[in-house]
Order: sequence, then structure tokens, then C-alpha cells
Amino acid sequence: MIKRRCFTIGALIVITSLLVVLAPLFISVSLIASLLPAFRTAPHSLIFVYWFVICEWMGLARFAWVWTLYRHDPSFMRRLRDIQFWWGQALFDLGKWVFQLDIEVRGSDSLEGPCAILLSRHTSMADTVLPLLYFGKTRMESLRYVLKQELQLLPCLDIGGNLLPNVFVDRSGADSAAAVREVSDLVATAGDDESVLIYPEGTRFTQKKHDELAARRPQLQEQLTRWPGLLPPRLGGVSAMLDKNPQKDLVFLAHVGFEGSASIHDLLGGGWLKQRVILKFWRISYRDLPTGDPTEFLFAEWDKMQSTVDALKTELAT
Repeated sequence: MIKRRCFTIGALIVITSLLVVLAPLFISVSLIASLLPAFRTAPHSLIFVYWFVICEWMGLARFAWVWTLYRHDPSFMRRLRDIQFWWGQALFDLGKWVFQLDIEVRGSDSLEGPCAILLSRHTSMADTVLPLLYFGKTRMESLRYVLKQELQLLPCLDIGGNLLPNVFVDRSGADSAAAVREVSDLVATAGDDESVLIYPEGTRFTQKKHDELAARRPQLQEQLTRWPGLLPPRLGGVSAMLDKNPQKDLVFLAHVGFEGSASIHDLLGGGWLKQRVILKFWRISYRDLPTGDPTEFLFAEWDKMQSTVDALKTELAT
């Protein structure tokens, strides 16, 4: 951990120095590049990059301040959560402004009620903050995350994510049993004032990943045909969560509008510009959750996720 943080913070120092020293060059290149359709939002993206780096430094400073002064105080976890909310909101607000996003939330009644296990669709870098802001912050409660290990290369996510009760899982499958155990423990130890988020697909959906999965895992062909706009849910982590569920409801989040922004190339090419983004929540009470093998239940809900995404995409297209 110490080696990783020395590397990542050192890299942040180098990147920040380059962004400051080469700012005139970066600005000029982005403006010229924006004349080409493939890079029409290069200036917008550059603004976002600078703001992201600023938020990283501000976040690190706030974490250091809270850890130094309040780590033995009962308010410590709440203060960490407030930094998490601030960091996500600051990035998303800048993104909304720069790319002129229009956000619409449906199923707001599902935001009411007890804490829940939240299962969200995943299509973009941007949608990682949607559950945090539109579920956790809206309800002003902690939201535990199941995250991929690679995100620890971002210093704020590394330090804040490990100070807060989250799990960074290894998606390589090198130790699946350990990953499943960590995920189930994350749910089992969640308090009555904490919800837990997992992305059942395990990674961002793209058509390329969908096609590659069909070629690499022919046994999943039926599921891939069944869900053309989704990746099949990884049952190990979700099943473990439901098995250790301390009587939490289940909340699903479908969303559309970020499909064209799954990569840096999409971002530069205007995939986010003036996008209308629709979020749709629905809740299933704990008493209505099945006992035993949850596969059939989860597949039925994933059918609903697909049909909801299809309907919302159709609406966006009109």
C-alpha cells in the first residue's frame, strides 16, 4: 500500500507540474483539435482534466485534515462521507456544466424506505457517481462500494475508499473465493444507516466487450442474446450479498444517456455533449426477496433492466 501510494501521489505531482507548465500548449492544441469532428470537445475535456486534478489535491488535503484532527472523534466517518459526497458532486457538477448535461430522475419513490443493496447498470466513467449522488447523498446516508482494484491508482479513491468501508476486488479471478468473501462481509457488516452498491456486470458495458465475451465464453451466448444492451450479471458477488443480506431491500438503477462516453475517445469526440441522461430506480422489499438460489430472480430483474433501458433509449431517440 505504501509503495502504491508513493507511486500514485508521485505521478499526481508529475502530472500536475506538466499541466501547469504546458498549459498554453495544451490549451492551443485542444482548441485546434476541436476543429476536427473526432475531437470537437477536446477543450471541454481539458477543462475537466484540470478540474479533476484540482479535486484530487483538494480531496487529499481534506482527508489529511480530517484524519489528523478527527480520527479518534465519533464524527470521523461522517466527515469522511462528507468528503466523498463533495468530491463526487464537484466532479459531476463541473461535468454537467461543461458538457451541458440534462439529468432526469424517475422512480424517486424508491429512494424512500430503509437502506438497501443497490444494483446499478454500468456504461461509462461518469455513471460511477450516479448512485453516490442520486441515492446516497439524496438520502444523506453512507453508501458502501464494491470497486475494482485498478481504481486505487487514483489517490483520492485509494485513500478515501480504504478509510471508508468499501471493497476493492480483483476482477482477474485469481482468488474468486476471497473476493466473494470480502463482498459478502461488506454487506453482512453494513449498519442500518448504510446501503451497499455493486455493479453486477463487473465492468463497463460496451458493444465490443459484449461481442468479445460471446467469442470467448460461448456458454454465455444465450444470456448475451437475452440482454443485448447489458453484460450478464456476475452471480458470485451478488448471490453472496443476498445470502448475507441483513434484511436490506434491493434497489435497481437503470440509466441511459452515457452509452456514447465509455472511453476517452468518446469523451473527446463529443459523446457527452448536450446529453440527456435518464435515471430510473425501482425497489424490491426484503420480504419479497427469494430464499435459496437467487439466479432465476436476478435474471428476471435483469430482463427488466434490459426492457427499461430499451424503453428509455427509445424515448431519447424521439
